[in-house]
Amino acid sequence: MKTGMKSILPLMVFIISSALTIAMSCGDKGNNVEEPDNHRPNINSAATVMALIDEQFSYTATATDADGTTPAIHFENIPSWLDTSGNVISGTPTSVTPDTSFRIIAADDDSLADTLAVTVDVVDALLTVSYASDIQPIFNAGCAGSSCHIGGNANGLRLNDRANLMQGGNSGDVVIPGDAENSILIKRLDGRLTPRMPFGGSALPTDDIQTIRDWIDEGALDN
Repeated sequence: MKTGMKSILPLMVFIISSALTIAMSCGDKGNNVEEPDNHRPNINSAATVMALIDEQFSYTATATDADGTTPAIHFENIPSWLDTSGNVISGTPTSVTPDTSFRIIAADDDSLADTLAVTVDVVDALLTVSYASDIQPIFNAGCAGSSCHIGGNANGLRLNDRANLMQGGNSGDVVIPGDAENSILIKRLDGRLTPRMPFGGSALPTDDIQTIRDWIDEGALDN
């Protein structure tokens, strides 16, 4: 009898051990609740803005969070001519304003953050050229046609809006904001690069080329 008990005892230990393991495993599954993923905030305000010399400038930083929380916003590298109040930064630039950029940080409760460098294009109100009112009409009149840049995409370049212009074409960027002299667009229009544009047609009037020059030198703004 004692011999029989000795042979059964290891089997009983194995059964009890297995039952405990299964019970513990089931208990773990019940408590193993996955925490939802935390999302990083997203700054959705503009990275490039315009300020007029000697006029009040104001910029509101905005951000969203997919978790439904409201990100905390603050500014860094603030130029001396700007002051902050909450998520608004404002001030009045002058013709000699040296610093024209700052940084936004939007953070959530778990210290996840998004950052954005913002550039302020300071321009003279008397010299400002509007893309919508002054530049696009020039392209509409001189660059239209199925084999041209409006109605087509000659050399991969479309001129039906500013976004496509700034994307450039097969030869790369055609506009260098702030530097009309070295922009391929101007070199094509004034004949320094061949073929001169508009291709196969009359050169643009000198005044139109100058208007495009001024727009580029003022920062090639989306205005």
